[in-house]
Amino acid sequence: MTRAHETTRAALFRHVGIEPALAGYDPARGAGAGRGLAQCLANLVERLAWAVQCQNDRISATFLACQAHDVLPRRIRRYACARCWYEAGRAGKPMIVRREWILRASWRCHDHELPLTDMASLLRDVASPISQADLGLATIVAERRRWAYRVRPGALRRNAAELAYLAGSRDGHGMAPPNKRYHARFAANLFHFSADRIGMLALAHGNRHALARRFERLVAARLPECPTVGGGVQAPVKMPYRLRACAPPKSASAWMAPEFLDLLRAYAWVRERRDIDEARAAVFERHFGGLLGLPAAAILSPGNASRAWPPGY
Repeated sequence: MTRAHETTRAALFRHVGIEPALAGYDPARGAGAGRGLAQCLANLVERLAWAVQCQNDRISATFLACQAHDVLPRRIRRYACARCWYEAGRAGKPMIVRREWILRASWRCHDHELPLTDMASLLRDVASPISQADLGLATIVAERRRWAYRVRPGALRRNAAELAYLAGSRDGHGMAPPNKRYHARFAANLFHFSADRIGMLALAHGNRHALARRFERLVAARLPECPTVGGGVQAPVKMPYRLRACAPPKSASAWMAPEFLDLLRAYAWVRERRDIDEARAAVFERHFGGLLGLPAAAILSPGNASRAWPPGY
């Protein structure tokens, strides 16, 4: 709506009678924000339904009842099924992103069993929609990737159960996830930091899942993400070191005393300076040694400067 009317969300909310403070809230989370915003969200649903002339249930059906870290950041909620969009375009229907596709654990379409496509890569112009030809090619690419991933059937079942749990209606206290280990790993995974998020998730659900686990550990160590209630992300915080009981350190060797290190540095500097002097002497002797009739070392030596030059020079 904001894109169609070329306005901001806050201005739109103010115009239709919605609390403008909700403009910074992630509406996809719905009741997942807690009971404190229940009345405000109910008013939001009612006013949006009035603005687009539809039933309240159609607006509520687009919400999720999950936490902020369960959904993708707003800037990358651009994954969709290419075949769904191709069929919608042929039928004259709008191309929409289903609510389960914005979950971090989601990476495939359960209707067509195809990996999702990054639709931002198909946009040639922001003002124009994606063409049917591009969607057809994207569908062919998704079909090829589907057969190349070699996904484990058990992993697919766990993924489907997790998405049903996250996209289902819960009151905030709800039931426990169907698979706690799967939920702990994939509900708030960090694969969206990868250049190919869908490929990494498919790898994690396939026979080569050990490679995906290495990527998870690398990214989690360097890019910790802590989502806020409003959908933003807090700055990474360095975790404190753990104190471990260990044996007392061994005494430093006498050969590694500070005096010995200074001696090594001095020797290295003298060696480097001597190599430079020898290189300069060779160049000088090659160009001027024959003219003066003297060795270059005698000419360039500081101690022999007064007696190196022949009379008349």
